[in-house]
Amino acid sequence: MFFLVAFLIGVLGGVALYMVTTWRRTPRQMSQRVALGLLWFWAAGVVYGTFGTPSGGGQALNLKPLDLTNAADIKDAVLNVLMFAPGGLLLALLPVRWYQAALFGFLGSLAIEVTQYLTRSGRTADINDLTNNTLGALIGFSCTAAVLALARHGSRLHGTRAGC
Repeated sequence: MFFLVAFLIGVLGGVALYMVTTWRRTPRQMSQRVALGLLWFWAAGVVYGTFGTPSGGGQALNLKPLDLTNAADIKDAVLNVLMFAPGGLLLALLPVRWYQAALFGFLGSLAIEVTQYLTRSGRTADINDLTNNTLGALIGFSCTAAVLALARHGSRLHGTRAGC
C-alpha cells in the first residue's frame, strides 16, 4: 500500500511540476521541465525506499563513523550513495551549481534522518547515511556535469550545437 501511495505522489507531483512550469511559461527548456518532474518522482522513490521497506532494526541514533571492517556497513554505504546519485544527475540538468547539489543532498538526507529519529519508525538515524547520501548527490551531479561539458566541448569542435 505504501508503495502505491509513494508511486502516485511521485507521478502526480512530477506531472504537476511539469504542467505548472509549462503553463506559467517559465523560460525553461523542455529537458529542464522533464528533469524537474523526474526529480520529484525520484524523491518519492527515496521516501518509499526509506520508510516503506522493512528495517534491519537496531538503535534509534548512530553518530559513529563508518566501520570499514563490517561488510554490512560497506554495503549500506554503497547503497546510500547509489540512492542519491540519480538526484544529483537530475540536478545537473537544471541550472544548479555543485555546491547547491551538495546542499540538496545534505538537506534531503538530513530531513530523512531527522524524520526517522522523531517518528521512531524502527529505522536508525545514521550520520553515515547523511554523509553517503550527500556524496551520492555530488557523484551523480559531477558525472553528469562532466559528460555535459564534454558534449558541449565536442559540439564546439565540430561546429554544431548540443541540443539538450
